Amino acid sequence: MYQYDLGNQGTALWNPGSEINVPSVTYTHDVRTVIVKLQCSTTGAEEFEVLGEDPMNYYTFRLTHKCACWNGCSSE
Repeated sequence: MYQYDLGNQGTALWNPGSEINVPSVTYTHDVRTVIVKLQCSTTGAEEFEVLGEDPMNYYTFRLTHKCACWNGCSSE
């Protein structure tokens, strides 16, 4: 099996989003960049999706969870 590092906690950059972009966290390692788009779940759904690599070395994922909602996990 072949594996490589996509990023680490020390490179994390928070993006709070805007009217057209959802909140996200970006990680980097060497030439690779990972963006994890955060999707608020008000139904209890929990999902981590691989959206793909495009362009090369730029990976996109989506995390759907209640903690992605504004103050969704404030009591935890």
